[in-house]
Amino acid sequence: MLFNESILHYIWKYRLFNHQDLKSTLNQPIQIIHPGSANADAGPDFYHAKIKIEETLWAGNVEIHLRSSDWYKHTHDLDQAYDNVILHVVWINDVDVYHSDRTIIPVLELQNLVDPDLINKINALSDHTHWIACEHQFKDMDDFTIKQWLDRMLVERLQEKSNYFKELLFNLKGNWEDTFYISLARSFGFKVNNLPFEMLAKNLPQHLLAKHKNQPLQIEALVFGVAGLLNSNFKDEYPQKLKREFDFLKAKYNLTSIDAYLWKFAKTRPDNFPTIRLGQFAALIVKSVHLFSKIIETKEVKSLKLLFSNLPINEYWESHYLFDQEQKRLSKQIGKGSVDVLLINTVAPLLFFYGKELDKEKYLQKADDLLFTLKAEKNIIVDKFAMLGVKASSSFESQALLQMKNNYCNQKKCLNCSIGIKILKA
Repeated sequence: MLFNESILHYIWKYRLFNHQDLKSTLNQPIQIIHPGSANADAGPDFYHAKIKIEETLWAGNVEIHLRSSDWYKHTHDLDQAYDNVILHVVWINDVDVYHSDRTIIPVLELQNLVDPDLINKINALSDHTHWIACEHQFKDMDDFTIKQWLDRMLVERLQEKSNYFKELLFNLKGNWEDTFYISLARSFGFKVNNLPFEMLAKNLPQHLLAKHKNQPLQIEALVFGVAGLLNSNFKDEYPQKLKREFDFLKAKYNLTSIDAYLWKFAKTRPDNFPTIRLGQFAALIVKSVHLFSKIIETKEVKSLKLLFSNLPINEYWESHYLFDQEQKRLSKQIGKGSVDVLLINTVAPLLFFYGKELDKEKYLQKADDLLFTLKAEKNIIVDKFAMLGVKASSSFESQALLQMKNNYCNQKKCLNCSIGIKILKA
């Protein structure tokens, strides 16, 4: 049987034990007014608890352990942060524990107060071979619980993505345009090539590109050159021109190229080849100056999409996927689905972060509205949830489902999930 402190935390948090005639191990009557709030940082497990012991109402912290002796194993006796613990909640009490002033800490032992069926349910969720632990119960879950949980998952996902933006903004000394430029470049890599795209943007400052905004060939030369893809002896005229331009600009600006081997072509559809994405990225730079400012000002999703449409991509890419290899192509523009991915993965999260940083609700709402307007992504996870009865109607819901599956279901964090909690309480 699996049993750990996480399960004990869950039992305490939701008071899933027999409350009748509670007593400490010293036979003191105990009444739980409030179990406290879970502490995700260092220190006692629950803070701001209110516990009545005998006739005294105590306010303070609660510490959770499988065995009371874990107090010493974790060296809490040497940490003053634990002097405000008013109750020690344990599964098994095997030793007395004291504050630093040598007063004994009241102990509540739970091993005889918890229904064994609850432990069996918890183990059934944890020890499974299904796609998600609650696969068989998921279809019967009420819509309200699912909606509330998905709302939380979306916020959590946006907050996680904000961590990347926050670090980037700090390193760029508060420059929002450059933060967006590098973040957008990373998204152009579409997972497979996001790292080299990010390295490219960091090696090719936006203010330098602005100097050549009216010279498309030089913009393209800078992009492909810093990408490290102009080191060959080309036979086609277009890459030859790019190489000549870059050799001059590289010396002028003392530029550093990234290694060409970083770009991944294998197992990538030709339309997603780095060469095609770099050509599109260069065209977006030519078309859009101060793109982040335009996104902040743009109100309609249709107008946002137009910022990424009708790009002035060099005609060379109408008949090529690679330099010096002519092949017929259907379209050189960014596909509608790819534009949606850029909006979902970069624009919406950055609007959310921008709203948080400036404490402006309208940008938070704009991020939500954008995700509600865009179609749900198509992938295995979203399709599987649809089979279980939850069909994502927008990217707001599909993003939330991805967060739930990757951060909760895959990690077996059923005790931290509203859906899992409701199943266990049933």
